[in-house]
Amino acid sequence: MSGLEKLTVVELKQLLTDKGLAISGKKSELIERLVSNDEQGFTELEENANPQLPFLKSLFQDGFSSVKFDRRLTIRYGAAVFMLIFLIVGLNSNSWYFMEFTTTDGDPDMGIYLDEKTRLNFGLGDLEIVYSADGVVWGGPVNSETSQFVEYDGAVCDSTDEFSCDSFATAGNLNKIILCITILCALIIIGLGITRGLGKKLTPVLEANEKRILDISWGAVTILPIMSTLCYLVIVAFSEMDLQGWDKDGFGFMWWSMMVVSLAFFGLIHKEQISSIVARLKQSG
Repeated sequence: MSGLEKLTVVELKQLLTDKGLAISGKKSELIERLVSNDEQGFTELEENANPQLPFLKSLFQDGFSSVKFDRRLTIRYGAAVFMLIFLIVGLNSNSWYFMEFTTTDGDPDMGIYLDEKTRLNFGLGDLEIVYSADGVVWGGPVNSETSQFVEYDGAVCDSTDEFSCDSFATAGNLNKIILCITILCALIIIGLGITRGLGKKLTPVLEANEKRILDISWGAVTILPIMSTLCYLVIVAFSEMDLQGWDKDGFGFMWWSMMVVSLAFFGLIHKEQISSIVARLKQSG
C-alpha cells in the first residue's frame, strides 16, 4: 500500500488544499489527482522507505533517504516555525518605536567635552530609557551607559508631556493579544503536523474538524501579524506627541521587521491564491 493510500480522506483533502487543487471526489480520485500533480513531492514514500512507518517516524528511523519531501509543504512548515520564533521575539522586543536626542557640552578641540545621548526604546509592555555619556571632563575620560525600564502605567511615564503613555500602552496591549493568538495558531499548525507525521491518532472531534482548524489557523497566522502591526501604527501615529527637542524619532527595527516578514510570509503561504487573482485581473483587463 502506498503512502497516499494509507491516508484518510481528510488528510488527502488537506494535501490537495495545500497544493491549491480541487478536493471533490472519491478517495481514489483524490489520490489520482495528487499523483498526477506531484512536483517532486512528498506524496509518495521513496521505494526504499518503510511503508509501515509514518513520514516522521520513517525519517527518524531510516534517515532522509527513506522519504521524499514536498518542497512546498517543507517551505510552508519551515516558514511557520520561523514565524513562531519571530513572533516570540517581537513580543519581547523593545524596538517598536524610538525617540532620541543628543547634547554636547564643552569643546572637543579644547579637550574638555561631554556628549550625552538619551534614547527611549518603546516595547509592547514597557519603556526602556537608555542614557550614555562619552567625553573628557576635569576628572578624566568618561564612557558610560545606563538603562532603566519604566512601566507605561507608572508614575514616571505619566509625568511626561512629550508623548502619551496611554496610547503606547493601548497599542502594546492590543499587539500582545493579537500576537499571542497568532502564536497559539502557529503552535496548532505545527502540533497537528507533528502528530500526523508521527502517526498518532487524533480524537474523533479533532479529526472531524482538522481541516477547518488548519484553515482558520493558517489564515490567522498570515493575517493577524499584519493587522497588529497596522493597528500599532495607527494608534501611535495619531497619539499626542511633543517632539520639540528630540533629534530622531520613528518606528523601530522590530516594527519594520514585523511588517516586512509578515507580508513576505503572507505572500509565501498564499502564493497560489495571489497568482490566481492576478491572472484573473489580467484576463478581465
